[in-house]
Amino acid sequence: MARNFTTAKSTPDLAFISQHLFTAILWVNEELSITWLNAQAEQLLAISSGRLLNQPILTLLAPQELNPKDSNIPNNDDVDAQNCSLTERFEQAKLYQQPFIDHDHVVNTQLNGYLSFSVDYSVTPVIYEQQTYFIIEMWGKDRQSRISEEQRQQQQYGVARHMLRSVAHEIKNPLAGIRGAAQLLQRQFIKFSDTSILNSSASTASNHTNTALSHKNLQKTTDKLRGYTDIIISETDRLTHLVGQFLGSNQLPNWQTINVHEPLEHVLSLVMNQYPQLTLQRDYDLSLPELCADKDQLIQVFLNLINNACESMTEFEQTLQQQKISETKVLSSINTNSDDQIDYQPILHIQTRIAFQHTIVGQQHKQVLQINITDNGSGIDPELIGQIFFPMVTSRAAGTGLGLSIVQDIISHHRGMIDVSSTQVQGEQQTRFTLYLPFH
Repeated sequence: MARNFTTAKSTPDLAFISQHLFTAILWVNEELSITWLNAQAEQLLAISSGRLLNQPILTLLAPQELNPKDSNIPNNDDVDAQNCSLTERFEQAKLYQQPFIDHDHVVNTQLNGYLSFSVDYSVTPVIYEQQTYFIIEMWGKDRQSRISEEQRQQQQYGVARHMLRSVAHEIKNPLAGIRGAAQLLQRQFIKFSDTSILNSSASTASNHTNTALSHKNLQKTTDKLRGYTDIIISETDRLTHLVGQFLGSNQLPNWQTINVHEPLEHVLSLVMNQYPQLTLQRDYDLSLPELCADKDQLIQVFLNLINNACESMTEFEQTLQQQKISETKVLSSINTNSDDQIDYQPILHIQTRIAFQHTIVGQQHKQVLQINITDNGSGIDPELIGQIFFPMVTSRAAGTGLGLSIVQDIISHHRGMIDVSSTQVQGEQQTRFTLYLPFH
C-alpha cells in the first residue's frame, strides 16, 4: 500500500532535504545532462554547480565515450559485468527501471583540473512528471578514508596527551623538592663559609700567610659547591618549564569575535622581519565571516607554524649552499668553471578560504574556515608525517617537538582540526599545514 501525503504542508521539500544530506546527489535528465546537484556534490567533485549544470554526466563518469577517438583516456567502467558502455547501462536502467552501482570508480575530468579521486556511485531511474530522470548518488571513498583516519589520529593524540600529562604531574612535584633542597644546600654553603672565615679571623693567627691561604682555599671550595647547586637549580627550572609545556595552559580561552587576518598579519609582521630573504605570497579571501576564537591562542598557533616553515626553508637553503660549496671545490680541483650561487628562492604561501560541507571529528559543518600555510623547504619525512603532532617528534635538527603538539591542543580546544602534507610539486618539495576552524 502506497503512502498518501494528504496535504502540501506535510510533504517535505525534497530539494531542501537533499541540500542537507551527507551524500552527493545529482539529478540527470533523459539526455544524460545534469540539471541539478546538491552542495555535497559540489564539495565532493570540487566543481561549482554553475560549471556542472547542463553538462553531460558522461563528462564526469565516462569522458572516453564523449571522445571515442581518444585512446589515451582509460576506461573507468571495467567493473561492468555486462561489458557494455555507460551510455548503454543508462538505457538498460531506463528500459527495465533497474538501478545499478559502480564501485571504486576514478573521477578525473578537465572540469576539476584533472583532480583524480575514487568514488562509489549508484544510478536510480525514476519517472517524474511523465519524464524519465536519473538520481545519481556518490560516496567519496577518499573522504571516508580521511574522516576515519582523522578520528583514529584524534584518539591517538588524546591518549598520548593523557599519558604525558599524567607523567608530567608525577614529575612536577619531585622537581620542586629537588630545587628547594638545592637552594637550602646553597644557603648552608654560604653560611658555613662566612662562619669559618669569621672564626678564623677572630682566632690568634701565628702565620698570616697560612691564614690568607686558608681563606682563599675555603672561598674557592665554596664557589665550586655553589656552582654545582646553581647547575642543579637551573636544570631543574629547565625541566619544570618543559613539564609545564606538556601540561599546557590552565587559562580558559578568551572567546571573542575576530577577523582571522588580524592575528595572521600580526605574526607575519613579526616573522618576516627576521627572514627578509623570504618571498611572502598572500592569497586571502577578504569576504570571510568573522571567527569566534581566542586571538592570543591563534597568534601562538600561527607563530609556531610560520616560524617552523621559515626555519625549515632557512635550514634547507643552508644545506643547499653547503652542497654547492662542496661541488665547487670538486669542480675547481679539475679546473672547471662553476657558479657559487644556488638556484633556490624560499617562498611562504598563506591562503584563507571557506570549505563547504566539511567533517571535523565526526561533526558535519556547512562552512568552516580553511587556512593553508605552505613552504618549499626540506619537507617532512614520510615516516614522521603521521606522528608529527605527537610531543617530542620533530623533523628539524634544532626542533624540540613540542610546538606542533601545543598547536594541536589549541586547535582541538577550538573544535577544529589540523592536517599536514609534504609532497613533490613540479620538482619542488612543498609542505602544507591546513587548519580547519568552525566559525561558531
